[in-house]
Amino acid sequence: MTKKVAFFYHPDFLRYDLGPRHPLRQERIMLHHELCQVLGILESPNILEPEFSPATEDQVRLVHTQSYIDQVRKLSQKDNYSVLDMGDTSAFPGAYEVTCLAVGATLACVDYVMKGKASIGWNPAGGLHHARPGSAAGFCIFNDVAIACRHLQKQYGLERILYIDIDVHHGDGVQEIFYNESGVLTLSIHETGRTLYPGTGFPEELGEGEGEGYSVNVPLPPYTTDEFYLQAFEAIVPPIIETYQPEAIVMQSGVDTHFQDQLGHLRLTTETYTKVAARVAELTNHYTGGRLITVGGGGYSYLSVPRCWTLMFSEYAEFVVDDEIPKEWLQLFKETTGLEPPTHVRDQKAPQLTDSERNQLKKVINISIERVKQLAFPLLGIKD
Repeated sequence: MTKKVAFFYHPDFLRYDLGPRHPLRQERIMLHHELCQVLGILESPNILEPEFSPATEDQVRLVHTQSYIDQVRKLSQKDNYSVLDMGDTSAFPGAYEVTCLAVGATLACVDYVMKGKASIGWNPAGGLHHARPGSAAGFCIFNDVAIACRHLQKQYGLERILYIDIDVHHGDGVQEIFYNESGVLTLSIHETGRTLYPGTGFPEELGEGEGEGYSVNVPLPPYTTDEFYLQAFEAIVPPIIETYQPEAIVMQSGVDTHFQDQLGHLRLTTETYTKVAARVAELTNHYTGGRLITVGGGGYSYLSVPRCWTLMFSEYAEFVVDDEIPKEWLQLFKETTGLEPPTHVRDQKAPQLTDSERNQLKKVINISIERVKQLAFPLLGIKD
């Protein structure tokens, strides 16, 4: 039987505006939604587009301190930008309201999945994984995915939640929040912190106390391509899901790992996002009864983000998309970005490696995989 998939979208997502020269441009979300529309995915009978409400203050307080919430609300009432962290995340007019809207969409994903209205909930405006309880970080004001995990615990009594993060940046905020707990296992696959913000996410970061073993990090070297990324994913993710037996999976789907993205150094193509989405859906269906809450995240190229997310969503929707992009979307892309649009949903070319580069990548990837297996697997009771 075809499963219901809920897509949570609101035009006001575009109001999450960190500044005119900031790399995070929310038009990418609108372009993704419209690409799903013109390709016919949203017309499928198994797709829902429900209305939803902003998160309440009590819901935001599941993770964030009252003093920080008050600070964001106060700064949001100004008519200019106010720095919230070390300089890359700002409060802007209406920041509190639009961030609560994004959090509300992620919580709506949770509620639809947990109440059996949908098997998969998708919120492209979510994935704000760097925010801490008392501060903003890395373009993130409120940590919607951490709030979602707490909501699953408090509202639905779940005891084993798996958080998967595929953003190019380590999911440090979520890891920090659950670092001493076993009820949320955080699993982040990202570019090594030796070459990229936030400088964390090494295999030695395993959690503490009750949480020892429940933080798993798979750092990848710059220039990692599809082949090696999928090798690392298959080596680590399925054994953890099989052993941990999560009651639900929350997934952050940053696509700044794509080779066209300007902030990261990985070299993935659309093929990887298709395969990862299909594999996560398969594993979720087998081990959790089909409870998948999945959100957006990083991604800073107009050329790649709408296409990557649309391909992932098409996997969840069990919809095979045509490769050629309709003309009406190409025109919208030009009008929105001023750039020449991509003409195909899937990448037509992939980055190439020399034999020397490939051999070096293979060596480093294998070391990273074995280090995770050596440190984390025994703590989780996984026999390799």
